[in-house]
Amino acid sequence: MKKALDGIEELPLVNAIDIENLQKAIEGMPELMSSQSSEMAKELDEKDDSLVSEFETVTRIGPIVLKNITPPNVVEKIWRVLSEVPNFSKMEIEAFFGVKPHSFEEDADRERTTQEKVNAVYHQLNFLGYYRDSKMKKERRFRASFSDMTHAGIASYCHLFLCRDEDLVMKAAAAYEYIGVQTKILHYKANKSILPTANASAD
Repeated sequence: MKKALDGIEELPLVNAIDIENLQKAIEGMPELMSSQSSEMAKELDEKDDSLVSEFETVTRIGPIVLKNITPPNVVEKIWRVLSEVPNFSKMEIEAFFGVKPHSFEEDADRERTTQEKVNAVYHQLNFLGYYRDSKMKKERRFRASFSDMTHAGIASYCHLFLCRDEDLVMKAAAAYEYIGVQTKILHYKANKSILPTANASAD
């Protein structure tokens, strides 16, 4: 953000006082963000159960239930299960999985990119418990999970996506199938031959 201010003094109609205030605000952001995130982390740590656990308690849906859902049409099958939970029947599947924006969002009229759609569906599947990543409270695991989601999104622009992580493959395949991404996933395991997938199915 500091770099973005380079040359701002040369712009017309920019007041020197405004520039100084903006610079002070940017310089104070790290401390402000650290303070706010620390407080949020403290509040979350004090909760007996995580939000994910609370969600599973209310909906009775989690990894055990969702691992029994098999391709094809994984997203639609999961939605049918969710639709039996009170209040979910009022939602649209596209909005819940982030493919279509909610009407209250600032950019509700903007079409999501393919990568954004894949990332959104992937994230929701992970949250719900479909081949969920483990130990997400650890920063290293959280970063790894976010990286996996990003890889799945970027790979939606490629012909092939090679991967040995079954959890990643299953979520990516379900997202690709639902959105209509044509990327072919090649799922392989150490010391085993590569298993090609057809039409983004992770079988």
